[in-house]
Amino acid sequence: MVFEWHDGILVEAMSSGGLLLIDEISLANDSVLERLNSVFETERMLILSEKSSTEAIKIVAKPGFNIVATMNPSGDFGKKELSPALRNRMTEIWVESYFLQRELQELYKENLVQIHSPVDSSVDLYHIVQKMSEDKLRSLSMSDINKAALVLFNMIGFVNFTLARQYAVLLRKALSVRDFINAIDFVKVSLPLF
Repeated sequence: MVFEWHDGILVEAMSSGGLLLIDEISLANDSVLERLNSVFETERMLILSEKSSTEAIKIVAKPGFNIVATMNPSGDFGKKELSPALRNRMTEIWVESYFLQRELQELYKENLVQIHSPVDSSVDLYHIVQKMSEDKLRSLSMSDINKAALVLFNMIGFVNFTLARQYAVLLRKALSVRDFINAIDFVKVSLPLF
């Protein structure tokens, strides 16, 4: 069997001057992250010894090449802090949870079980759920998509606010964007039952 080298997404992005998105960078192996250090230096280069058996190949990033990396805070299962060397080569931007939005907090300030319909246009979380529902449930009418989005939004509010006040353990395990996606997929698969 003969093995042939194929450039990966890092080499392709560097060679084309493109954007590389590294999702959940803190889950990558330390050896992988260590290889990125030279890419963040002023020279923005990568030495590949794996590509040729006779000599190392130097890849220099073309103008326009950038890296965007995402991560959740350390402390969750499997999450770790990035090394100081790597963190010093990046600009960190902290994004607050959309569950902390004042308008959303106001909706759920009471401990009552409530259904919010319609939802005020200033509530970002509803827009996120609505857009995800539109993307995932295309086969439905817009009216049914809106109903599904409203049910999901209220379910998320019920679990993350109303139940979380009664059961403190839920404060740590609030529903996330991934949970929305899974819930929308569940609605999509369940449609034939109705």
